[in-house]
Amino acid sequence: MKLLLAFSGAYLLGVLVLEMLPEIYHHALPSTGYWLLGGIIVQNILEFFSKGAEHGHVHHHPHQNRLWVLMISLCIHALLEGLPLAVNQELLWAVSIHKFLIAMVLALLFLQTPSKGATKAGALLLFALMTPLGSSVAYLPRIASILPGLTSFVVGLLLHISTTILFESAEGHTFNGQKFISILLGMGLAAVI
Repeated sequence: MKLLLAFSGAYLLGVLVLEMLPEIYHHALPSTGYWLLGGIIVQNILEFFSKGAEHGHVHHHPHQNRLWVLMISLCIHALLEGLPLAVNQELLWAVSIHKFLIAMVLALLFLQTPSKGATKAGALLLFALMTPLGSSVAYLPRIASILPGLTSFVVGLLLHISTTILFESAEGHTFNGQKFISILLGMGLAAVI
């Protein structure tokens, strides 16, 4: 799982640096930098509630109420990530890989709870629908009018996630060759696609 996270974080960072950052600054609004910083700040707030599930932190046997707080935070994150997908298809694969790994973490956490199977399935379905919902909402006239700013906001959010995945300390602060290769593969894929 850690190697998949490293690959997804590197791929996501590669797409952001090679595709999204040049694009948002090519069409820069005077407020682009503020939107970008806002995304980083909001992601920090969301992580307070999710405890880092967006970048693979799994806390075994969470209290049931705590799991629902985590779920709401992840749904907000997924909804926001969907916004730029309406016009920025280069992000689609990066967000898809990222979402798949978060869904795995969420499913593992739900399996540990005494909730009914239908409740667990419904929660996972809701999470799965949030990113497409965000993409659909981007077509609403009021949202579309501020989409360049929202795209910068989401880039900030994703920059925080991808760099957190990549730069979290290794156990014992040792060099991990497998993680390094996963990072190179992820960035290499972003460079060639």
